[in-house]
Amino acid sequence: MHIELFILCMSVVLGLVHIVLAAHSASFQRGYRWTASPRDEQLPAVTGMAGRLSRALVNFGETFPLFVALVFLVHATLLLRRVF
Repeated sequence: MHIELFILCMSVVLGLVHIVLAAHSASFQRGYRWTASPRDEQLPAVTGMAGRLSRALVNFGETFPLFVALVFLVHATLLLRRVF
């Protein structure tokens, strides 16, 4: 496996870690009744560590698609270089 694809796989794992940590910290701050509720009403933003983890998840979600596109472009270039 190329190093680019390995790093992409590890980035997916990192994304899953982001999701789990942000969700659990928000649930811990707001309570697990909020987690099981329909969340129809507007709630204030989470603060502290939960807020930081939530912002980190949003940041990861913004930059990850660009990273995926770049990895696939590099991988396709390497494959085309082998063919020609």
